[in-house]
Amino acid sequence: MIRILIVDDQREEREGIAYLLEKYKYPVETVQASNGAEASRYIRSHEVDILFTDIKMPIMNGLDLAKEVNEYDPQIKIIIFSAYGEFEYAKQALVANAVSYLLKPIEIDEFRQLMDDVIDSINKRKVLYEKKQQDDMQNRKNLLYKVLTSGRVEEKEEERLCEILFPKENTIYGFLDIEFMGNYFERQEDEFLHFVKMYLGDQAKYIGIYPNKAFLILPYVNRKSLEEQLKKLLRDIKTQTGDECLILISSQVTEIHDLIEQLKRMNEIHMEVLGYGDQIIAVADYYNRTEYYAADVEIASKQLVTAIESKNPDLVREQNKKFISCICSLEKVSRLYIQNLLYSIVKAVYDIVPGTVYEKVLILAEALFQENDLKTMLKEYERIIEFMMDSLENEKVDESRIVQNIKNLVEKEYMKDISLNYVADKVNLAPAYVSYIFKKETNQTLVKFITDVKMQKAKQLLEEGNLKIVQIGRACGYGNQSYFNRLFKNYYGVTPKQYREKV
Repeated sequence: MIRILIVDDQREEREGIAYLLEKYKYPVETVQASNGAEASRYIRSHEVDILFTDIKMPIMNGLDLAKEVNEYDPQIKIIIFSAYGEFEYAKQALVANAVSYLLKPIEIDEFRQLMDDVIDSINKRKVLYEKKQQDDMQNRKNLLYKVLTSGRVEEKEEERLCEILFPKENTIYGFLDIEFMGNYFERQEDEFLHFVKMYLGDQAKYIGIYPNKAFLILPYVNRKSLEEQLKKLLRDIKTQTGDECLILISSQVTEIHDLIEQLKRMNEIHMEVLGYGDQIIAVADYYNRTEYYAADVEIASKQLVTAIESKNPDLVREQNKKFISCICSLEKVSRLYIQNLLYSIVKAVYDIVPGTVYEKVLILAEALFQENDLKTMLKEYERIIEFMMDSLENEKVDESRIVQNIKNLVEKEYMKDISLNYVADKVNLAPAYVSYIFKKETNQTLVKFITDVKMQKAKQLLEEGNLKIVQIGRACGYGNQSYFNRLFKNYYGVTPKQYREKV
């Protein structure tokens, strides 16, 4: 919508102009100021299309205001209305580039014709400007996107890219890479451009790439001054929407090859910086401020991996708490460094959980490694640890049940030639896994348990005295009598015959 600023020290005059605009239903927004100084301040912080101003006002008169506005933004249409018809005033209005000089009281027909012409002119200019901006923006976006994705520019495109990005010869430029956690530009692009104009001026070229990422190219200024202005910009964004942002400041750029090199460095930084939290980082200084290695964290991560491999829940909880504490104590961290540590821990989790939950671990890991923010990343990591602990608890219950079933099977079928493979086939599990869980649960091998059961049964049958010794051996699953005799003697120190005689 077109915005009109009406300036007059007489409130009735301002209200009169506003009334006419409303009465004849002009599609405009009206704003009022009581003197030139107030109007000047407003124009420097807001977009204005038409300035309606009286001449004689306190602090700053209308002619001085018109001259100042024409120098600040020649696109603003200036209309002067005054009770003074002297030629000198009209001449000064022409010098100030006013489109019209209306005498009070205003003639309605003249006013309406003037407004129709001015608004039509503004609308046509805006349509052309917006189309040019859209075309220019798309060209810039396409070319820069190509540079970002391929890291190179074809020779035939280099000249056009230079025209778009570096319009002034012999000018050193700076390049800002701006990335938000959320889709800020999709929601607040207009407000962002307003902040850019306010703090960085009209020369900053905006190039939108993604809903959360954009670039600014501007003449290189004192970096300290630039950082101060960027802090103000981030402060206003934070106040308005709460969005967090990372801004990377390039080194000086004078040609396309400089730009490509800086983009590569910026991509490297994005891969390493963990979280945003309204950071402003100069590419030239980055590697002096990033901490890649912390001994306490490294040790804590290795101890945690060992605890996970031991499947000891209490030890895992203790070491995990220590690891998290070490991570949170770091003042500066590299995202790649933290991700590498977490990868080694997640791999240890993947290696020890039951095969039935592998897919769930992979889904949780994918969510973890998509995060940039440290707090969110650790939250996703904790979900993996908790899932592992639950899986181990469930596995422990299942393994106890499986081992009990194995014991019941052996005690029921002791008279058969029972082997590890026989038991594994009966419980539908791999022999190696059966051997592993039985030893873990009972602290003895399955073969030892089978032999114990058979020997106890043989001893019982010998005590009952109803069967011959050879029959007892076969009843306990031993077809080889000599082997049965040797095994029994190893267990009880006497042969089956000697044991029966003793009983």
